[in-house]
Amino acid sequence: MSDETIITSIIEALAICSNIIESAENEVVYLSPYSLLVLAPQFGLAERTKTLIQKGGHMRGIGHVRGIADFSYPYIKEIRQRLDTGADVRYVSQYQGIFMLVADKRESISSMSIDVESLSIDTPIVALWSNNPTYGEYLISNFEIAWKQSVPAAQWIEEFERGAVDI
Repeated sequence: MSDETIITSIIEALAICSNIIESAENEVVYLSPYSLLVLAPQFGLAERTKTLIQKGGHMRGIGHVRGIADFSYPYIKEIRQRLDTGADVRYVSQYQGIFMLVADKRESISSMSIDVESLSIDTPIVALWSNNPTYGEYLISNFEIAWKQSVPAAQWIEEFERGAVDI
């Protein structure tokens, strides 16, 4: 039997993300605004990602920033830390602000409403945690579509730092 729970705070959502990554055995995928990733270190997500990868698991992620003014050192630093753990991180420009994280195609958390304009640890959200494999497969299929349209984050950062890309 599967369970679902509505999540209403960033703190709770990131704590759940941390637990999901920690319990993963094979693969975790995520789609997230980079502003949410900057909050992630407070919840040990990078350490849990590194542990997953050391155990032979995989992490693939896609992120986005809203505009050129939002792309700054904290984002680049967080992306590089993710890359340093061995995670495969990408950038997609068509992204509109939802987030999701899915482990082993079964346990997931996904936003239904999130204010990416003023994202902070206190931002209220509406998200769904689920351990329903059918819902996990649905989220994975959406992730794979975005993955095909994304570019490697390291390449994108290099081009950004050279001034060769717009957001």
